[in-house]
Amino acid sequence: MTQSRLFVVRHGETEWNTQKRLQGQLDSPLTAVGIEQAYGVAKLVKAFEIESIFSSPIGRAIKTATICAEQLKLKVYSEPSLVERDFGKWQGELFESLSGEPHFEKIFFEVTKHAPPAGEAGTDCGERIKTSLKAIAKNNREKNILIITHGDAIRCLHFMLNGESGCDAYSQYGNGHIFELSYCHDSDELSISENDNF
Repeated sequence: MTQSRLFVVRHGETEWNTQKRLQGQLDSPLTAVGIEQAYGVAKLVKAFEIESIFSSPIGRAIKTATICAEQLKLKVYSEPSLVERDFGKWQGELFESLSGEPHFEKIFFEVTKHAPPAGEAGTDCGERIKTSLKAIAKNNREKNILIITHGDAIRCLHFMLNGESGCDAYSQYGNGHIFELSYCHDSDELSISENDNF
């Protein structure tokens, strides 16, 4: 069975993360903690002999990926389809200030077809990330690949892979956490590995 391994990482902590301010496709700089988390990711994945690094083009992801690339002596490939979910008109708002908005629970605590005003549905985001990862794996046959992306994108992806949607990304997927996926080239299947969170 021919496989590629993907180590999917949420970027390091940012200034807006500490404020619980919704970033979406907007951006804020990594904090000192976030920079340390990026170095920590590089240290953890070094044992897996990473051969390629792909990143969302948003600044916080690129910064995390660049730190990893410097440590692993690799190049970063920017992949637009790995961007965070688009939260539309809610981007830049404090998370807690949105709790009274229509479909808040469906948007942040489940993965549904509900979307913020002028934003992206969770199911659409999950399908986008899944399609992107499969394409990357197909083009990097039997390689170990590091993917730097975003919290809600990962939450939506997990729903597409296992049908489970838990709490919000802030609580469920910490900055700098790594999730291992495997792509089977023979069956064209992307799945969560047993070592899916470390």
